[in-house]
Amino acid sequence: MTMIHPQHHVASPTKLGTVRPTTSVVAATLLLVGTLVLPGCETDLSGGDDFTVAYNGYLNKCANCHAPQAPGKASDTEKTLDFTSADTARSTLATGTASGLVGNPAACNGVPFVVAGKPGQSLVVAVLDAEARKTFDLPSHPNCDNDAITDMGLKLGGAPDAAALAALKSWITAGAL
Repeated sequence: MTMIHPQHHVASPTKLGTVRPTTSVVAATLLLVGTLVLPGCETDLSGGDDFTVAYNGYLNKCANCHAPQAPGKASDTEKTLDFTSADTARSTLATGTASGLVGNPAACNGVPFVVAGKPGQSLVVAVLDAEARKTFDLPSHPNCDNDAITDMGLKLGGAPDAAALAALKSWITAGAL
């Protein structure tokens, strides 16, 4: 860790007697301006993690059906997912398994939503990504395949954009913490 000498936190005089801010003052000012003046900016100045990027970019739409008292919840809606907030979504995805699915998708009951470190074996990726769905292969659930996995992108008006999908896969690859 680099230590900054206390004198570097204040404005410093120049040869002409005027005062110029040091690098740390300029950086702090830019950070403050960025967070106060540009609240709608696409850049995440808070250092958000991959899951937050995926949730804010797409997964938050899932709350229309996957949340207690959700307006789109139906009798055949998966029973354990909760996308009410980023924290509840993160928790239910990281620790839960599919349940309450009926018909052809019932073959996926008991399948983990996320297999830490393996986005290709994570059901949440397969329901959102057509390519992942085609190659989904979980030996413990051989009938949970392309024919059984529901394309949730169709229900949400389209698949997630590349950035949201990449962030979700990155979060899973990193251990889904």
